[in-house]
Amino acid sequence: MDDGLLRMELEREHGALPLFEQIRLFVSNAVANGTLPPGVRLPPERLLAAAIGVSRATVMRAYQELAADGLVRAAPSRGTIIAPARSGEDEFVHDAASWALGLLPLARIGAEPALLQDIMSASQSDHVISLASAAPPDDLVPTTEIMQALARALDQRGARLLGYGPVDGLADLRELLADRMDSMGALKPSDRVIILSGATQGLSLAARVLVGPGDEVAIEAPTYVGTVRTFEAAGARLIGVPVDGGGVRPDSLEQVLSRRRVRLIVLQPNFQNPTGAVLSGQRREQILWLAQKHGVPILEDDAYGSLYRKSPGPAPLKQLDRTGIVVYMSSFSKTLAAGLRVAWMCGPGPVISRIALAKQYSDLNTNSLGQAVVGEFLRSGSYDRHLEQLRGVIGERMWKMHEDLSSLRPALQVDSLPSGGLHFWCRVRGGDSTSAVRAAAAAGVAIVSGHAFFPSGAQTVAGAEHVRLSLPPGGPAAATEGLRRLAVALSSMTTSAEPSTQPLSVVV
Repeated sequence: MDDGLLRMELEREHGALPLFEQIRLFVSNAVANGTLPPGVRLPPERLLAAAIGVSRATVMRAYQELAADGLVRAAPSRGTIIAPARSGEDEFVHDAASWALGLLPLARIGAEPALLQDIMSASQSDHVISLASAAPPDDLVPTTEIMQALARALDQRGARLLGYGPVDGLADLRELLADRMDSMGALKPSDRVIILSGATQGLSLAARVLVGPGDEVAIEAPTYVGTVRTFEAAGARLIGVPVDGGGVRPDSLEQVLSRRRVRLIVLQPNFQNPTGAVLSGQRREQILWLAQKHGVPILEDDAYGSLYRKSPGPAPLKQLDRTGIVVYMSSFSKTLAAGLRVAWMCGPGPVISRIALAKQYSDLNTNSLGQAVVGEFLRSGSYDRHLEQLRGVIGERMWKMHEDLSSLRPALQVDSLPSGGLHFWCRVRGGDSTSAVRAAAAAGVAIVSGHAFFPSGAQTVAGAEHVRLSLPPGGPAAATEGLRRLAVALSSMTTSAEPSTQPLSVVV
């Protein structure tokens, strides 16, 4: 560990740089001049904070910015270390350091800025079994049918399909999706549909169009990591509303709406990520009434709504919306193929028009090849047939994984089998979630700490006690082996005297 940081002197007079920025610059300069070489461990946040007379949150913010700069990373069992230069890029790193250190700090994006990158990397690693990803297993992706759909689309449209397309998406696909929304009773006469480059883009666009920096946004606590990170990066102030077995709690939401100036509510009513909860019918009516009473729109993220185990599945919240206060969003990433990067949003025309204006400066247009494939699946009826088969297989694998989880008791406990989706929200016994993630990583298994699903700075018992496990990309054999490794790792996990509150990277 480097002890030089413990003797750091900070300027505290009026007009000085923020303390976290001074720490960031101190470390950045030390990396640039070689004082802190790759692999050196930085002092733990609590130790450094006490040594230099600042709060732990200040040190955590500095470490966040350094991680976003790519200068440090979380290393299992070692803490925060100076990141090695990429192979063959040492010369570039030193040349670039002088101007790169002048980059503006990122907005608040949590204690683990690269978490989503790590999850995606773990799912592609040969030596890591990822129980951290959030997409159907690879063997359930209909690759042959996708190739056939793409061939038909290219045959029909030729080079036009390889050119620029409309910002709001191919007209025929938007019409197909509008028809599906209408068949569910979830399309209002004034609604429009826009195609997105994945649901995460939809969250990002909503964060730019529906709220501004400093605005308050009510989210579920816990909720999808991407929701937390995206809105925090946009400068929103997140207010977590508790979730239980029946979904988000209306009584808690009412307190928030009555006392705060909330601009947007973001919800996952169906198979909520990470808990798997489904919002009950009575709560849906209560939440819509509260939103209408206070004039606060709802962004409904329905990524998992189609992955139910027993028919009929839950309907979208938007189906009950009578006043146009719900903006609906869903994706084909969880049901067809994540790499197609095709999602959609449906809402009042004026809202979607503004989303489209913002989108043109994001990606100009969603890739036409992916849109064409989805359109072919929907038009031919292949999508619904695939979806029915997918539900059956995923349901069987979730049941099997739930059974296998019993072998991890008492170290890890999941109370019930979710009625849909891809995730298990598990309680860690005899330790904390950070220790569990670290132990799993050392055993070659990627899982996600519960802390990641809460707003930054929210030190919750649920975050400290829970981890999320998902179906692995590798199929049933990978799930069995991953849980076997995890059982060994958790059985040997050393319980710390004071549970850490910092989420760690999910990769080895």
